[in-house]
Amino acid sequence: MRQKTSESLLKTIFQYVSDTIVVLDEKGIIVNANPSAEILTGYSTEELINKINLCDICHGMERCADFTACINCFTTLGSISSFKIRLLHKNGYIVSAAASTTRLPQHIGGFLIVVLRDISEHNKQEQKHIQKKMANYVIQAQEEERKRVSRELHDGVGQAIYSMIVGLNIIEQMELEDDLKDHFQLVRDMAVQALSEVRHIAVDLRPSSLDDWGLVAALRSFARQFERTYGIITKLSVVGQERRYKSSIETALYRICQEAMINAAKYANIDTLEIHFEDQDQLLYLVIADFGRGFNLEKIEVLGTGLGIYGMRERAKLIGGTFEITSKFDYGTTIRVYVPLGKEEETTYGHSCSNS
Repeated sequence: MRQKTSESLLKTIFQYVSDTIVVLDEKGIIVNANPSAEILTGYSTEELINKINLCDICHGMERCADFTACINCFTTLGSISSFKIRLLHKNGYIVSAAASTTRLPQHIGGFLIVVLRDISEHNKQEQKHIQKKMANYVIQAQEEERKRVSRELHDGVGQAIYSMIVGLNIIEQMELEDDLKDHFQLVRDMAVQALSEVRHIAVDLRPSSLDDWGLVAALRSFARQFERTYGIITKLSVVGQERRYKSSIETALYRICQEAMINAAKYANIDTLEIHFEDQDQLLYLVIADFGRGFNLEKIEVLGTGLGIYGMRERAKLIGGTFEITSKFDYGTTIRVYVPLGKEEETTYGHSCSNS
């Protein structure tokens, strides 16, 4: 009686367990399978049992360097506690599964019991996590390279041009013929213009104020430069504490603001631009608003590649933020970024303020 009860319990477990269980004979043919196998493979148990060799739907163990070679196939081995396998679903796509095997003794058939669990969704999430980390690494590498080139331009090329200007100034003070003086003055003016351009490029690459003084200082500096360059009245308001944030947050928000402002200057046909930055203790809020011609968000390629908006959105996502953009013809475009802060964002300087 007890044996029948145990057999009934085992059959019930076999039928209702969420993991897939398949039983293989010595040739790898599936001789038994529980209902979960139908979900994993797409085949009914009638289609599987005694009709399909597992090798027919197996795309190899993921740990193999060349998984199509089937070297040391798990069906030829004894019990294996844990490995990953790729299976071809009936509908044609690949399913990743965590697997374990148990080889039964020969006196009860020598069958191989294979337990499988679908981990495709887990793999997708892991892949997204890896992609996010890689994107972070790429951005960090870009910013480090920008910083290096910016410093070399400022400290190397910039200083060399400045020394040339000093030398030209000295020569210009000497008693020279008028045509030579005019020539030296022309060369000096060209050097001054070159120095201005080098400094401008260095700041565009990586403003030193962002590293030395933080986000708010860098935004103020860029707003002044932007106003001089494009002739667009730029209003910056800052509310809340002025403090330092993680470098990744400061860089991302600065680049988003920079990209949004330059896009507005290129495409919006505006005279004024408003920027609002607010520190709400555990939330940072950045708004860039123009009152230009606006555009259709579904056809952003009309005004450019659309990669600028994609890049801003990705930068916000990488720091755990939310990116929103609204635009309407003749009413302008507004970009909003929300970034939640963790407890590590505690360093403050200055005082609470609200200014333009």
